[in-house]
Amino acid sequence: MAIDQETTPTTTDLNANWPVIENEIPTYRAVSTRAIFAVICGLLAVFSFAHPIFYLFAVLAVILGVTADRSIQRHPEMLTGQTMARVGVLLGLVFGLSIATVTSLQNYLIRREAVKFAATYAESLKASPLAEVYWLGLPPTTRAKVTAQENWTQLQQSSKQDLAMTEMKHAPLKALADRLKSSPEQKISFLKVETQSEDGDMLPVVLAVFEIDGPTVKEHEGRELALAVLKGMIPEGSKAYEWWVEDLRYPYKPSTYVIPDKPVDDGHGHAPGGGDHGPGDGHNH
Repeated sequence: MAIDQETTPTTTDLNANWPVIENEIPTYRAVSTRAIFAVICGLLAVFSFAHPIFYLFAVLAVILGVTADRSIQRHPEMLTGQTMARVGVLLGLVFGLSIATVTSLQNYLIRREAVKFAATYAESLKASPLAEVYWLGLPPTTRAKVTAQENWTQLQQSSKQDLAMTEMKHAPLKALADRLKSSPEQKISFLKVETQSEDGDMLPVVLAVFEIDGPTVKEHEGRELALAVLKGMIPEGSKAYEWWVEDLRYPYKPSTYVIPDKPVDDGHGHAPGGGDHGPGDGHNH
């Protein structure tokens, strides 16, 4: 009778029965630093509604996100974080475009209201008493407390030194008003907005240029230009901008006025001495 002998498994048989074990360690991939910063900048872009400086973060989010995405696609075995990069781009675009749209619309509305005020101011220069024209140079918060006649009386009752300073500051304004009232042929009309910006207090500033035309009066030629520096603010309890004339230059040479960073208030809504004087400040040089 034959007896089956127990056979010893060979190494080959063992290897065939054991599960296959990969002996390769997965390659480590680093998260793209630019992708991380793209998301951070995208989140900071939310604050663009509070201050324009944050609009820069929206731009950075798009730039960093796009470059990070391309870098990850070129080196997929070394870098990861493509989702973060694309989220950063999305945040930058959403908030960046939203802020750009809101800012453009707001600037358009501000300019439209400033132009309306400029037209009213031109009519006052031509037809209204000088006291009312001076009154339009006061901020709305001050105008709410004093009438045009009361403000004029206060100016006339001020000290000789203050009165002299006031007359010097308003010399261009008085010269323009005198010319316009010299004859019915003298005309003034709003011409254009030269610049729209903001001052150091984040108040809108609009440089309105006027055209004056009519017979020559003394040293003033037939056709001249004048510049009114219009400022706007939203008084407490109001929803719309109210405007005043911060400064007036006559005669004016186009594109010569520089908006001061933050003029010092003399208590009447004006900078002492009428601000900086340069070309086109109403004085002959």
